[in-house]
Amino acid sequence: MNEPIKPIDESASTATFETLYERLLPVVYGYFLRRVGGDVALAEDLTQETFLSAVKTMPGTLASPEAWIITVARRRLVDHIRHKNRRPRTVSRDVDVASPGWPPDWSVDERRLVVALSRLASSQRLVLILHYVDGFSVREVAQRVGRSVVATESLLARGRRALRSRFEEVTDE
Repeated sequence: MNEPIKPIDESASTATFETLYERLLPVVYGYFLRRVGGDVALAEDLTQETFLSAVKTMPGTLASPEAWIITVARRRLVDHIRHKNRRPRTVSRDVDVASPGWPPDWSVDERRLVVALSRLASSQRLVLILHYVDGFSVREVAQRVGRSVVATESLLARGRRALRSRFEEVTDE
């Protein structure tokens, strides 16, 4: 059984966390930006919340800081999507793939894909990301979202169809 992550020791070096923060900030921010449809403000908020959570729960030693922080980020994203599903949502169809705020090395198709993902139902977006981006098996995705494997496979199929359709709707103007 996994041991719970203990709160960070007050005597732990602040410099160590700052170094980790500087190295992993672009990784965490990029992780969120890709998954929230290019919403820069939301990606920044989720990144900040992830690091706040991380500083409170960081274990003394980490075999893989990158894997640990992405796990914290993934949990934060799942919590955000679950919370978002509890309230009405509105999605702007006027996202400009040429607007500032996108990573400069992203192609137009990458931007279109992120915008198309943002236009999906959050349940479809979540299972597509967990399966195709994060690499979880269908069974693991089903466990994480609290659905049966059959229901998750169906949701993935509907999500793929919807994503194809939404991708075609996004223009690169």
